[in-house]
Amino acid sequence: MAAPAVSTDPPIELPSYAKALFSGVLATDLVFPYPSDRDEAFDDWLEDVRRFLEAKADAATFDREAEIPEGVLDGLAERGVFGGYIPEEYGGLGMSQLRYARATSAIVEHSASLGVLLGSFSIGVKGILLFGTDEQKRRWLPPCARGETLASFALTEPEHGSDAAHITSRAERDGEGWRLDGHKIWIGNGQRAGVLTTFAQTAVEKAGKTVDRITAFVVEGEDVGLEIGRTWKDEKLGIRASTQAELFFRGIRLPQDRVLDRPGHGFKVAMHVLNGGRVGLAASAVGAGRALLREAAAFAAHRKQFGRPIAEFDLVRAKLARGRLDLWVTEAMVELTAALMDRDNVDYALESAICKVFASEMVWRAADDGLQIAGGRGYMREYPFERHLRDARIMRIFEGTNEVLRAFIALAGMERLGDYLENVGAALREPIKDLGVLTEFAFHRIRDAIGTRRADVEVAEPLQGPLRQLERYTGILHESAEKLIRTHRAGVVEQQFQLGRIADIAIECYALTAALSRAQSEVAALGAEDAAEAVDNARQFCREAGARVERAKAWIDENRDERLRRIAARAVAESRGAAG
Repeated sequence: MAAPAVSTDPPIELPSYAKALFSGVLATDLVFPYPSDRDEAFDDWLEDVRRFLEAKADAATFDREAEIPEGVLDGLAERGVFGGYIPEEYGGLGMSQLRYARATSAIVEHSASLGVLLGSFSIGVKGILLFGTDEQKRRWLPPCARGETLASFALTEPEHGSDAAHITSRAERDGEGWRLDGHKIWIGNGQRAGVLTTFAQTAVEKAGKTVDRITAFVVEGEDVGLEIGRTWKDEKLGIRASTQAELFFRGIRLPQDRVLDRPGHGFKVAMHVLNGGRVGLAASAVGAGRALLREAAAFAAHRKQFGRPIAEFDLVRAKLARGRLDLWVTEAMVELTAALMDRDNVDYALESAICKVFASEMVWRAADDGLQIAGGRGYMREYPFERHLRDARIMRIFEGTNEVLRAFIALAGMERLGDYLENVGAALREPIKDLGVLTEFAFHRIRDAIGTRRADVEVAEPLQGPLRQLERYTGILHESAEKLIRTHRAGVVEQQFQLGRIADIAIECYALTAALSRAQSEVAALGAEDAAEAVDNARQFCREAGARVERAKAWIDENRDERLRRIAARAVAESRGAAG
């Protein structure tokens, strides 16, 4: 049988606020006004879920026993949690992504392990929801929405980690269906899922040639040839009440209706799912950060040293202030990005990656600061801080490590800029001679195409200064990105120190955008006096973000990366010598 063909049509480019930032453009119509879709029915539902978890979910017990009791899962199922964003026609609650993010945050306040279980479930059904036929949706979504079976997302392999494009699991044509062989690892819910979205290389025809491309499949828990290998629970550093599993696919026969979308389009399926999953992880970080701040502030208020509560000492106040400010900004980023997901005409891939990086590092700082505030007591299991620290650490690894995502943020953000530069033709062949042409062409072509560096939005007077600074930081991002492309051209992909700095500037710009959008919405709703905290938050974050942007720019302009590479090489050489 001939290999199925893969479309060679170029993708339609959707607007992206974060991508526009790299072009020096503030597409404020995408992020202002700040989203709001709260209603009384949703608030009542969420309060019921909170009350149930307060009564039944004990994170310390979950951690100690490395188990989430079935009664807790049953109670969440009764309240429709597993069907959160699944449409009502398939048995779910039909929530917006914005509401689902808020629900996720509220649940993770009570248990990070529970959040991991639900997160694995969420990305397990997402591919079916986005790319499944109506028949496939009716087959698999209703039992998942009712909580009758768990779902799982099986992408990661032992040798490839975040390198999804080079997985080695393989599916071959087998009559009218497929025969699947492969090995997956670290798969959340994998040992008990009834529905698994997985990925394998398949032969497809492209431009008259047979090539390997990834295809997305749905495997059912009872399929012959699915074997469960090792499972990991209490041997993990954190999230010990969630379970990750090793899966083996040994000649699983799958009919054609187990393919999601089309053969050869699995990478697209995986990336769309992971984009949403990163926002979900960021929402989880908000919930964990909220719990941490509450517990750290309570400890600081009651713990006395030198005759007064330690909350009265400025160096402790600094940690509490950082925790509250970072949490507020992160929540704004998550809600802003979740609202972008609810639109069908926006590319949110960069925004979701930015959210994941910022949120996971926020909660790690919060966990470290919380333990430090608690001092020696924080190191003891009697208090929650050591558990929070252990649980938070995985967030910088899940859904793509932050190192990989920083490279992705920078390269994907510069892609459009690089495309315009490539179109200059002769100037690219003589880059030194024609640097002025490159600069002039790139800036004006992009600006004419998609907008202006000035923010086309009105904000309250106390927020006008931060908005002007955002314009300035956006210019720094654009100019720094253009400088790297001019300097390194195709070799820019190897300049990972510099890519990380570019990504960090982009992250600060998006975070400041979210802070300003949220603050402006509160001023508009409450008035400047009653929205004083939001204004303080936006102004303070602008100051801190600006210092980080300036530092990144200085390192880009006065590059000393070869020295860092030499130091790293010596560390590797020394370790090899010690190993004999």
